[in-house]
Amino acid sequence: MARVYLRILASLFALAVLAGTVLGVYYVYKETYLPEKERTQEVRALLTTTAPKADPGKKQFDHAMELIRQGEMDAARRLLTEITEVYQDSARYQDSRRVLGEMNLDRLFSRIPMPGKLEYTAARGDSLQLIAQRFRTTLSYIKRVNNLLGHVVHPDDRLIVYPLDLTLQVDLGSKRITLLKEGRYFKDYPITGMHLPYPSLPEQTTVGDKPAWIDNKKIQPTDERYPSARKWLQTVTKPGRPGVVFCVQAPEDPAVPAGATPPLPATPAGIYLSGPDIEELSTLIRVGSPVQFLKKPTPAARS
Repeated sequence: MARVYLRILASLFALAVLAGTVLGVYYVYKETYLPEKERTQEVRALLTTTAPKADPGKKQFDHAMELIRQGEMDAARRLLTEITEVYQDSARYQDSRRVLGEMNLDRLFSRIPMPGKLEYTAARGDSLQLIAQRFRTTLSYIKRVNNLLGHVVHPDDRLIVYPLDLTLQVDLGSKRITLLKEGRYFKDYPITGMHLPYPSLPEQTTVGDKPAWIDNKKIQPTDERYPSARKWLQTVTKPGRPGVVFCVQAPEDPAVPAGATPPLPATPAGIYLSGPDIEELSTLIRVGSPVQFLKKPTPAARS
């Protein structure tokens, strides 16, 4: 009888040990394995999730806009310049170029002092054309910044002058012309069209001529009709390589009677911009200004 009790007790003890082992395994599974598995799944989910990238350029752009509202133009210009040079992946990159370009132009055409801008006192024998050549600027710029209507200058007249040492950078891939000042961004101009029947374009060239046209005749900047003339910029011409013309693409001309003189020359092969942009560039660009044709589109091509 005692042996039977011992066997029963041994069986009960074995069952208790087995139950304890099962409970222990279940505890370890619940408290250790399952949480670890969940954490692993969470980590994998985080690694496969595309989180939005930080955009420091957007924060700087918003700050620059606030500075402009407060009249802190120099501080705003520094922030916008940093965005255009450092944060080219920013969603505000294009906006920064546009605003900075307008700010640069406003400052250039104002009488507000800036590096390189001088006040010149005219002397006897001076003319606006001679002053423009002396200070590497343009006649149109001197007239605009000094609010002059005519071409007459008198001794002791005080004129604002500025050396327009600007470079035209032509990005055909992005359909954009960029003005550079000392290698840094100044302003953009969109290309509206082009017709370039040339086997190649030079990487580096210069502006060789700035013709203006009225009644199919070329006129000079000193002509009183110059402000209303149709203006071109043209790179230097070399043997076997015509200069590239920058101009407005004229609409289809109506039929001209036989023997009559067409009012304007036909649109030449070249690169086309809007009328206001050509007017502005003819004011800012002088004969001899460098022209660069880029081989690859720049980051500003991204929208």
